[in-house]
Amino acid sequence: MHTLSIRHRLTGLLVLSFLAACNAPLEEGEEGLSTGTSALAPANFLYRQGKQLYLNGAPYQMVGLNAFPLTGCGAAPNDSQLDAFFAGLRPNGLTRAWAFKPQGLANLERVVAAAEKYNQKLILTLADGRSYCGEWDGYNGSDGSGKQSSWYSSGYKTNYVPWVKQVVTRFANSPSVGMWELINEPGDTDNTTLKAFFNDVSTTIKQIDPNHLISSGSWAPWAYGGQSGFQSIHDVPNVDVGSLHEYDYDYNNGNTIVSPHFAPAINAMNALNKPLIIGETGINGADSGCRTNRTQRRDAMRQKFQQYLAGGAAGVFVWTWQATNVTGCELNFGPNDPMLPMIRDYPLASVPPPPTGDSVQLNDSVVGTGQEQFEYTGTWEAGTGTGKFQSDDHFSNTTGSSFVVRFSGTQAKLYGSAASHHGIASVSVDNGTAVDVDFYSATRQEQKLLWTSSVLSAGSHTLKVTVSGRKNASSSGYVITADRVDLTRATQGGDTTAPSVIITQPTGGTVAVGSVTVQASASDNVGVAKVELWVDGAKLAEDDSSPYSFTWSATAGQHALVAKAVDAAGNVGTSATVTVTASEQAVVVQLNDSVVGTGQEQFEYTGTWEAGTGTGKFQSDDHFSNTTGSSYVVRFSGTQAKLYGSVASHHGIASVSVDNGTAVDVDFYSATRQEQKLLWTSSVLSAGSHTLKVTVSGRKNASSSGYVITADRVDLTVLR
Repeated sequence: MHTLSIRHRLTGLLVLSFLAACNAPLEEGEEGLSTGTSALAPANFLYRQGKQLYLNGAPYQMVGLNAFPLTGCGAAPNDSQLDAFFAGLRPNGLTRAWAFKPQGLANLERVVAAAEKYNQKLILTLADGRSYCGEWDGYNGSDGSGKQSSWYSSGYKTNYVPWVKQVVTRFANSPSVGMWELINEPGDTDNTTLKAFFNDVSTTIKQIDPNHLISSGSWAPWAYGGQSGFQSIHDVPNVDVGSLHEYDYDYNNGNTIVSPHFAPAINAMNALNKPLIIGETGINGADSGCRTNRTQRRDAMRQKFQQYLAGGAAGVFVWTWQATNVTGCELNFGPNDPMLPMIRDYPLASVPPPPTGDSVQLNDSVVGTGQEQFEYTGTWEAGTGTGKFQSDDHFSNTTGSSFVVRFSGTQAKLYGSAASHHGIASVSVDNGTAVDVDFYSATRQEQKLLWTSSVLSAGSHTLKVTVSGRKNASSSGYVITADRVDLTRATQGGDTTAPSVIITQPTGGTVAVGSVTVQASASDNVGVAKVELWVDGAKLAEDDSSPYSFTWSATAGQHALVAKAVDAAGNVGTSATVTVTASEQAVVVQLNDSVVGTGQEQFEYTGTWEAGTGTGKFQSDDHFSNTTGSSYVVRFSGTQAKLYGSVASHHGIASVSVDNGTAVDVDFYSATRQEQKLLWTSSVLSAGSHTLKVTVSGRKNASSSGYVITADRVDLTVLR
């Protein structure tokens, strides 16, 4: 789906680091495929294990943006806007952007440099199958006309392939390339021709850059004859990721959350054991003149994130961001849109920092029972062949045969050969829960990255790989190979700085007996691996993703809460103790405006306020202000707040919020004066500490003659 002004789809730079090398010994009757020996893939590169994306040893799911203007398709952002864009994204975020030849290498270098500055990643799309944005190589004669079928069979070799080689060579070492995308929405040819195009270009890219992932940029199964066609075009060894584009929310005004094209797409990619991303999804929205307002659009997109990620998608990317604010009913959205903070703050597992320390590549022929040696048990044979690490490997198809590698460090990566007669290995670290690792591939690949451990605590570890005697339905055998293990050694005299951590909720006071949400914030000079919650001296739970949140079943009485943050080097930081009392009794307190202070159940005024008196006011007094920006806050530990004040013909509109959340307008206007009028009631809040804030907005409705806001009484439901 394309509209030049709004929707040039970013197809591209998901830096999926397909860490290239995987060896296995030449078994009897096999011919080795020479793919070359890759260097150890750089830290902080995206890669995949089967259908799961990974970063720094941890599973990686992401929600992000399309942002085609970044590289100059349409109005490119200036330097300040470019910095603001990347600075406003979550760490290690992923953004899809164009990398088309007409926009040139200089624009692309500027964007990649900014992404590197802010630890961001890109999906870089190398061409446009719809022929927008001046990318007219092989097009049918007009903007948006698509490409001629002959371009996919041979025409792409003239201009496209040289451009691909130039771009890939330039950014092969950048961790801010998340993945290359071959072409946005390919089509206009038969599946056989398209598959051959995918195979040729992806192989060309991997020969230059074996460490980054490659996405197809595909449209949807309907464009390729259904699920079987979609699966077929992705069944090439060097295309790592499939893509689905859908705009079904607005189709027939159906408000569709999960596209009907998702099931055939995810089923096809699951059959290939490869990831699927929702490369584009969007909803038209505006505050007026549109069937969906911006808040509704944000909420619907949040539902899409939830459903697609739960359904197995590796990422979801919203169409589309631009550098300026948008007022029309469009798919585009600008910096002031509520979509952006929702995407940034959507709860996802945090990404651990890359392991620290030196790396070593260990060959299968280094045999023994000591550190950094292969110890074989059972029946294994030695093999040789081109493309294997140091031209040799070991292999076995005897169930229960295994090898172990002992090391002192923080991570291990397993490489071997994958082939059509290979089976499934059982892999574990330190006798922990074993995972299945499939050594099968329809076409033989040497030195393939098969598995990466999580980032481990610095110290001694044991990797174990066992022949399981199992295989997938497509394999003709059970062979497992041992070729190379890459180890990250612990840095000697390295990171000794402990993380810092605080409990942000509750902050003290009273909570309800029963389920209580405890939240913490943590930071570290390298990165936080996990945060633990301790209650009354006992560990309750741990969370490895920010924001760190726990559910505590509170019993009646006083309790001491402590959070502990742990980094990859094993350093531990401890929060200050938060003391809370769990109570079962909720009472309503009527708080008068004259109770002033900065503590619980007090009014704290900021700006210009005057005290007043009068009949009908709560306890015969109140405060009032018409100074824009003046405000008051009331802090309390409880579950609800109700705001009372006087209304009159010269009163204005207040901005009211709880816990710095989205503010709502509350109108203090009335044609006739009324005292102690209930003006606003909060939702029922989670039991704990909260802050009510009321601000003079400096706005009024058309009937009012002034801007006055009053403070008279707040009713609080608190726990005693």
